[in-house]
Amino acid sequence: MKTSIYRLILGILLFSPLSCTEHFQEVNTNPNGVTDSDPAFIFASGARASFRSGIAGAYDYRIAAQMAHYYVGVNNDHFNDQYLQDLSGESYEALYDSEYASKLRYFNDVLRLTAPGGEYEDKLQYAVADAMAVMSYSILTDAFGSIPDFEGGFGNDNLLLPSYDDQETIYQDLLQRLTDDITALKTATTTVNLLDQDPVFKDDPVKWSKFVNSLRLRLAMRIRHVDQITASNYITQSLEEPLMESNADNAVSFNVDGDNSSLFSPWFGTFDFWNFRMSDKVITQLTSTNDPRLAIYANPITGGIYKGMVNGLIDSKFASEVNKPYSSPGQWLVGKAAPTILMSAGEIAFLQAECALFNLGGTDANAHYQRGIDLSLKKVGVAQEDIDTFLATEIGTLTGTQEEQFEQIGKQMWLTLAPNFTEAYNYMRRTGYPVIPLRDGINTSLGDTEGELPSRVLYPLSEKLTNETNVQEAINSIGGQDILKTRVWWDVRR
Repeated sequence: MKTSIYRLILGILLFSPLSCTEHFQEVNTNPNGVTDSDPAFIFASGARASFRSGIAGAYDYRIAAQMAHYYVGVNNDHFNDQYLQDLSGESYEALYDSEYASKLRYFNDVLRLTAPGGEYEDKLQYAVADAMAVMSYSILTDAFGSIPDFEGGFGNDNLLLPSYDDQETIYQDLLQRLTDDITALKTATTTVNLLDQDPVFKDDPVKWSKFVNSLRLRLAMRIRHVDQITASNYITQSLEEPLMESNADNAVSFNVDGDNSSLFSPWFGTFDFWNFRMSDKVITQLTSTNDPRLAIYANPITGGIYKGMVNGLIDSKFASEVNKPYSSPGQWLVGKAAPTILMSAGEIAFLQAECALFNLGGTDANAHYQRGIDLSLKKVGVAQEDIDTFLATEIGTLTGTQEEQFEQIGKQMWLTLAPNFTEAYNYMRRTGYPVIPLRDGINTSLGDTEGELPSRVLYPLSEKLTNETNVQEAINSIGGQDILKTRVWWDVRR
């Protein structure tokens, strides 16, 4: 019965090229009339999508949140937690669509309209749209590896079958673009000319400059283990320019506890449907260190006890555990008013701590580390008295060898990045912290990766059907197999 259904679905897909092509064109082309609008309004659509369709999207909650060992899926998505391939490809497709169709189609239109010689030439609008586009491209390449960069998202220019670029080339491009954007933003005085249509930083050029430079530091640090020369160059430049330094600089959307679904957190509806459990990994970290974020990130079970579920349980173990009481995510993570965060000052403080620790630039790793903790706890509403108490514990000071101190930074960065689980998953793959042990195949599933944390996701079926030649070239460039275990370029440390 199942085999017949699978054959029927496959037949529909194989013999319906028109519908697949239409889907591909939808991903690469803007809605009718969008190019006739003012670029400020087009930018606003893309920026709002960055806080909604890219946050708590199918990739973020179905894959990244479980790979980052924050959540355990207890419904249909437990297979992702078991390191198994998504046979439907739905979550891979959703990530591809959310970036190319929901964001880049807008940002690339703004770039076309505001570029030198464009109908609405404006270097500041161009710079902020370009920075947001860079963030989208980075999300895509960090998930898939090779992606369409130079030709991706330009359906209005009839680039419907874009070629794929390798990740090293993409990172060179993205870092240079951000550097050019920073140069442009330095010329701004009181506004970035978005006509009050800026949901990110309300037209503030200072905050935009800090964000773009902080994004440059994030991406430069991502590649420091594989391209030290390029990384060092951009790290040095980033540390010489203003970075995010307080929570007032955060790229965050403060959502509303109300009945309007367009205003409350996208994580609210997601959790209500998927009913996640908190991971044992994060609950153990929080409880073992008396971390004041415990009661903010999670809800207790009976008796005020916090208990997390082990990630990746095999089916028989999972079946015996799934109906037992486990802590669920707290309102700060999944409530209607839960914030959505693209980047925070706490993240940047921890990157600065890493830079100082490894002599990449700056000094006093411990001071940056403590500032990162302070910013992280303040971000979630912890009182200063409790922050001071936490910083006075052994967790509050870097100690031990250089690698042990790096692990301390890594664990605190992991906690700080929530609920941006996509970035948390990126960070864990880049640094190897916190350590995710190899699964044993007895209690925990080996999945399709021999028990190793996956490094990437698979290319969408729609791409394989409509852009077959270019996708196959991309697969060949990463070793010839489109599998979860294939490492992306910068994932060399685990």
